[in-house]
Amino acid sequence: MSAKQITVLPLGLRVSIRQAVFDAVTASPVLGLARSAEDADVLLVDACAPGTDDLPAELPPLPRIVLSVPAADRAPAGSFAAEVAVREAGATGSPHRWCVLRCAAFGEELAWSVQYETAGAFYTAWQPAGAPWVAAADVVELVGRLVTEPDRWQAAYDVTGPATVAMAEVSELLHGLHDRPMPYVRLDEESLVSAMEQVGFAPDYAARRAGYMVWTTSAPGRPEVSSLPAEALGRPAVPLADYLLTAARSTLADAH
Repeated sequence: MSAKQITVLPLGLRVSIRQAVFDAVTASPVLGLARSAEDADVLLVDACAPGTDDLPAELPPLPRIVLSVPAADRAPAGSFAAEVAVREAGATGSPHRWCVLRCAAFGEELAWSVQYETAGAFYTAWQPAGAPWVAAADVVELVGRLVTEPDRWQAAYDVTGPATVAMAEVSELLHGLHDRPMPYVRLDEESLVSAMEQVGFAPDYAARRAGYMVWTTSAPGRPEVSSLPAEALGRPAVPLADYLLTAARSTLADAH
């Protein structure tokens, strides 16, 4: 199967993909956005897009790659990660070929948080121990490789960056954003939800976003560093330090 095109249910409809994934697909030299299911080779289902409602009862009859979160099946009932587990099961419970990528938090999503800097500090619900942040471009490149590797189907994999980076180190990496320190201040999940609602986010979106951030940087949902990206891509996964500042600057530019 050629990996020349990938079909997604577009942003803004009932099922979305995260902006970091969408941007990586559109920038990919290997993958492209198909105009319809008839033109596509594979369906990409981002089961942890914060704005996603339940998956439609019928998805296009295509092989599917599902983006999920680590350890979602162990998440507390009613949590966002538990919702993701339900979507993951719904997307893979079919006769069509499937592969699940349980991705660590994207470094680009970490960078998205810098726009809410307050009084020079980085207030966020990402937890102190951080995550093995993975670059969205690596995940999209991995999708392109897996589509052509039949031995990878009907299985689930943890996908991470090359190392776990704690929030104290993230603050150091962000020093160059304004040429001054950006201290990290941890918010609990409820405080972040309240803050997001105050700046105009819908309550459901805020709750899902906060739940995602806490889960992927807490012990139950923070995966060990995975060897899959390096094995499949033939190179090490891109470290957070290589792209965090660039992504943060882009986020701030887009916000203004």
